[in-house]
Amino acid sequence: MTDTEIIEALRTRLNVKSGRHLYGVLGSYSALDRFSESLQQAKTFEGQSFHAPLSVNWEILEAIPDDDFKELADNEPKKPEPTVQHVRQSFESFLRSQLRDHDLLVLKGLEMLFTYHIELNLFRTLATDDKRIILLLPGKRNRQGEVVMFAGLTDQAYILPINFIAENHMWELID
Repeated sequence: MTDTEIIEALRTRLNVKSGRHLYGVLGSYSALDRFSESLQQAKTFEGQSFHAPLSVNWEILEAIPDDDFKELADNEPKKPEPTVQHVRQSFESFLRSQLRDHDLLVLKGLEMLFTYHIELNLFRTLATDDKRIILLLPGKRNRQGEVVMFAGLTDQAYILPINFIAENHMWELID
């Protein structure tokens, strides 16, 4: 789909007052950057602007104090659990805080969540009724209809859980 088609579909879905409001836009990194620029020029039906996407990776890293970060990095090869716990807590704190202050979030840079196998259901749990989340996801659908993240960029395949985002709430950009 084109940027404009996806933005129009998003505007229509965001206008619904109740239900699950987790949306995904798939594409290459360059297509997602282009889409982000287009999205920031658009407005919702209520006249609300779409803000620049927040990087989940950046927010997680910012939440870890420098001394803790150095210790976690030094010990991660031997003991990865404390790093995973820090990433999980920082992610949850960031997401809850942002949704407390904003009704609409556009998020990018979710690589750390996949790298550390952080549970993604928090997005589904918190994106309801008046809280809306749009995820910009570097990935594509395969022939089986699965969403493969970072396709061709890594040796490891990350596949989004089935029904993580409703079929009619996810769109794939044309490069």
